[in-house]
Amino acid sequence: MDKDRTFERIEPLFDIQLFSNVNVLVAGCGSGGGNVALQLAMSGIPSFTLIDRDVLGPENVIRHVCGRKFIGWKKTEAVAEVLRDRNPNVRVTNVVADLMTYADLSRDVRNSDVVVLATDNEPTRYKINELCVQHGVPFVVGRVFTRGIGGEVFAYRPEEGGCLSCLESFLQRTQYREGIKEIDLVSEEERQRVYGMEIAEIKDSPGLAVDISFITSFHARFVLDAIARRLKKRPKFLDPIEENYVVWGNRPVHPFTKHFQLQRIPMPQLESCATCSMRTTADV
Repeated sequence: MDKDRTFERIEPLFDIQLFSNVNVLVAGCGSGGGNVALQLAMSGIPSFTLIDRDVLGPENVIRHVCGRKFIGWKKTEAVAEVLRDRNPNVRVTNVVADLMTYADLSRDVRNSDVVVLATDNEPTRYKINELCVQHGVPFVVGRVFTRGIGGEVFAYRPEEGGCLSCLESFLQRTQYREGIKEIDLVSEEERQRVYGMEIAEIKDSPGLAVDISFITSFHARFVLDAIARRLKKRPKFLDPIEENYVVWGNRPVHPFTKHFQLQRIPMPQLESCATCSMRTTADV
């Protein structure tokens, strides 16, 4: 039988066998999560749990890793097929479910080595955040700002840094948070309607696929770093990333002042964080 040459070109970079028992949970299989999952599969990650409830539509394919032949497929099934196309030996568990009501989410988080947090709404992000803090599981969340002007990636490192709640409390309304969401662009009257709960949510509107790809590359690289931190032996040439939060600007649109602007921030755990204080010794 011929030798499997799938990873022949990247094996000199690091030992793929170090990843043999790694399982990554991908929460959200849209343009962000699908792209990150594909990059991880091409880096040698062998096992994935994909969770999403949505179906791929024709409006999705211009930014998604899955093309037109997948229109009408569940996003988890479509992404799984793309991963298998790159590595036929990859192991994928598909979960078609709403993250807010999925009964086994806590179990799946606990059984994963890292969570790729790629959902497009705050409730699911904070639910994953709480579960990861509770079980001591790292996660990496990536978000693309309105119109693809840039984005941010944050890595939760148990025992080493703050969680998503720490980050939000720390940042509040910094220069890198002003004008990045659609909510910042609407009228005062419309804003009051949102705050009055007449509108459930105004989502970010990502830009071109190339805009998203910068953020997903940062996202995937931080996930590899999170995996490497938990291995007994760190893969060669995969040096640790010091900071756990980066903000990236694609172009000089407020709050950014130039193309390809990068801000690196180490985010510590805040003593006042209610989420971090929830973790008990029984969960460590």
